[in-house]
Amino acid sequence: MGWLLWTLETLLAVAGAWALSAALLRERSTLERWMAALLFGAASILTCVQGLGLSGQLGRVQLAVAGLVLHGAMLAVAVLRVGGAELLARLRADLGAPVRLLRDIHRRQELAAWALLPAACALVLSCVVAWYYPNWAWDVVWYHVPKTNYAVQTGSITWVDTSVWYVNGYPELTELLSVWNVLLPRHTRLDDLSQIPFGLLGALAVAALCRRASASPALAASLGAMWLTLPAVFLQLHTSHADVVAGALFITAFYFLTERDWSPVARTLTLLALGLYAGTKVTGLFHLALLSPLLLVRGVLVLRRAKGARWRTLGQAGLAVLLLLWLGAPTYVENAARTGNPFWPARMRVLGRELAGPIGAEEIAGPPAFFGAPGAFARMVDNWSAREGMYWPDVRERAFGWLFPYLLLPVLLWVSASALFSRERWFRLSLPLLASLAVLVPAAWWGRFTLGLPAAGLVAFAVLHRQVGTRYLQAPLSALAAFLCVASFAKASVGYRVLPTLGPRATPDVRDEDRLRLQIGWLWPLEAMHLREQELRSGDVVAYDSATSFLGEYWTDDLRNRVEYVNHEGNDGVYLDKLRALRPRWVSVRRESPAEHLLRARSQAFERLFDCPLSSAVMYRVTRADW
Repeated sequence: MGWLLWTLETLLAVAGAWALSAALLRERSTLERWMAALLFGAASILTCVQGLGLSGQLGRVQLAVAGLVLHGAMLAVAVLRVGGAELLARLRADLGAPVRLLRDIHRRQELAAWALLPAACALVLSCVVAWYYPNWAWDVVWYHVPKTNYAVQTGSITWVDTSVWYVNGYPELTELLSVWNVLLPRHTRLDDLSQIPFGLLGALAVAALCRRASASPALAASLGAMWLTLPAVFLQLHTSHADVVAGALFITAFYFLTERDWSPVARTLTLLALGLYAGTKVTGLFHLALLSPLLLVRGVLVLRRAKGARWRTLGQAGLAVLLLLWLGAPTYVENAARTGNPFWPARMRVLGRELAGPIGAEEIAGPPAFFGAPGAFARMVDNWSAREGMYWPDVRERAFGWLFPYLLLPVLLWVSASALFSRERWFRLSLPLLASLAVLVPAAWWGRFTLGLPAAGLVAFAVLHRQVGTRYLQAPLSALAAFLCVASFAKASVGYRVLPTLGPRATPDVRDEDRLRLQIGWLWPLEAMHLREQELRSGDVVAYDSATSFLGEYWTDDLRNRVEYVNHEGNDGVYLDKLRALRPRWVSVRRESPAEHLLRARSQAFERLFDCPLSSAVMYRVTRADW
């Protein structure tokens, strides 16, 4: 029943988002309608989850009703605005877009289109990994998954009592979208799907920028696919990290912001994308601040042109700003109210004011952020062409494969240098602006944080491809780009660490997930996971203390149990009273700590089960209720 509920609700969300996009962007390109539909879908699902979570009413039935009402309303507005017949005609046209694209590729014999094959492979493999395996990425198991699970457990999205600092205070768009995929089916199997639609959004945004550069549909689609096949993108799609989401929203916001006329639709979509971006990562707030002068100048120019319609224009802008604040501001407002630091949890100095936090900013970004360390810029550049890449979901070295350092970067530098001598100088100058903004993040040497940079290079390639003007030069350029893209994908595909564990089973009782757990060092041991699923019942409490690192492992697959933080603060009696109040089924404590000594002293009531990997935590089972 849960899977049917999720399927119907998600299909309605897709239909409502697409229909609203088709109604509001009737005269726009198919690319822009699809981009808008993805933005509307993300914003509407976030609105349902966030609205219920802020009011403490985030339950399965409530979420299903909210989704039905909101997405049904979006569909109804679209039908009333343009009529059912036109929507059906537009749907047929949009569904035929892939066929038209293939015809254009065949007609032009576009060699860059070979990039579409690894891009399609990346999407399929990401769905396969998300379906067959639990979350296994380091940061994800550590604090991304707990954010989703705590929202489901508590029915709210406010702060929780925990020792894992990142669970509280980090923007959480990706994790709240995962709530939709977890709470409706009441299972965590689909919690890794959140980033996959944003991989498509990023590819569409790059393709739209290339079309603005007068690239053919075939070349634009191919270059968009190349963004999707960057190692830092495709290896993260199947996780609930937030970097693909952030990168795609940043590129999308930049696309609509730099539209020549900046129409009402473009203005709304710009602020919608920026609001979602700010709600995804703190860098979204920083980029919003950097772009605010441009937003203000463009807004003033729009008002000057509006003449008799200024109040209407102001009203539209006001609603768009409210939408931005609703999507992006709640986390920062709560952080500021609780700690005085909207960027929690890092201590930092902003505008001469010291902001509090449990850890230093350098503990997140590594060396001083924003190229504050000697040689930091050179380190970033070196990482683009490092000889050996660390091919994990959080790709650091050679994050953009061979495509960017050996082709796109030289092209970007050439197009930027020649911009002043071109008739389209403003568009060409926007590309180094996009690249510069992309690397202005705290830890730019991690490629997954700067996904807007290769996007600028891909658009510059589209400019150069048109500039050379002859098929005899364009074909080798396309072939070179396709070769570097496909070769990079093949080389980096070893980062699909889980795929070798997928396939026929020599032993019927050993599942794909079991083989994964034998290989990944930070997941619970195979026996511990089976014990968790077999023993913990609905409402059972698993208590943990500050020794816990990978908190995502403490919930069952269907989230039927509760996870609560209880730390020994020096008083044995207080600690035991807190445990008794919770009546836990399992208790996780630091090895050789006062808490463990207390449990050992009551060996008739506490039985040691297993050591938690890569931490000093030890799990005990409560065997008697009268301890």
